[in-house]
Amino acid sequence: MNVYPYTPSQLSAASSADLIAFLKQPTLVARRLEEILSAQQFIGNFLLAGRYVIQGGAIGIPVNEVLRTDRGAEIVAPGGEYKLTTFSQEEYEFYAAQKEGLATEVTDEQIGRLQRQPIDDALLHLQTELVFSANEMALGVIRSSITNTRPAGGLWTTGKQIFKDALGVQAAVRAQKLGYAIDTAVLPGTLYAEVIPELLDILPDSDDTARTGAFPTIAGITWISDDGDDLTDPLFLDRRRLGGIARENIPSPEYSPVGNDTGVEVMTERDGKREKTHIQARNAHVPLVTNPLAAFYLTGTRA
Repeated sequence: MNVYPYTPSQLSAASSADLIAFLKQPTLVARRLEEILSAQQFIGNFLLAGRYVIQGGAIGIPVNEVLRTDRGAEIVAPGGEYKLTTFSQEEYEFYAAQKEGLATEVTDEQIGRLQRQPIDDALLHLQTELVFSANEMALGVIRSSITNTRPAGGLWTTGKQIFKDALGVQAAVRAQKLGYAIDTAVLPGTLYAEVIPELLDILPDSDDTARTGAFPTIAGITWISDDGDDLTDPLFLDRRRLGGIARENIPSPEYSPVGNDTGVEVMTERDGKREKTHIQARNAHVPLVTNPLAAFYLTGTRA
């Protein structure tokens, strides 16, 4: 059997036996799934940048936001002693481990008739469901945690107004004096489609965002789309501080991790008696918002 990934010529020459042998190796299946499953598809992974390890089936997270100390900075005389300070007393909230999973099957007849297509279809099916489920969970946690709101200065019909409101949110977050700095904006998918062309008008002609389709960074803010439309208003946040994803390391040797910081693991099992292969994927994770004051909703952007 050829070593995966196949070259185009190897792929075109792959036999049904090659493909069934491929399915017997979870590490190769995980590598193929990695090609079609990127971390950026998991909007929760992107917005909640912290990473935590769940041990003992639960994790404790501080519920009060501690970025300031009990004592402020003071003038120190030459050769003088610096005053010692401590952080505020922390309270913890505990979250139980959770595991999302899904399985599908590919029959030998499907591979014999359609070659690699049913394998890719099965992996795409797992990808779609895992992504949407994880995103709904993460955005649900974010929605229920963020209470800061700020009205827009006007409808978002021009790049200038959008830019003005973005700067206003940045100023509002800084005014809390908690050390947060807005670096990301999440827009409902339909609003994103309306806003980005307006923002591109204020970029220099040399900017290639329109050509590449990459998420633009304007005023130090990366603008991304919530394609599931889980949000109703734009959400501005400090992605470094908002929260993170807690993951549990489950010692199952049958599983292989899917790279790109997805948290997904995949396993395959050959059922020769029933002439099919079972493909199973899981994501043992819990989205956490640790600093809800690191984000603001902006209301009144649309009529």
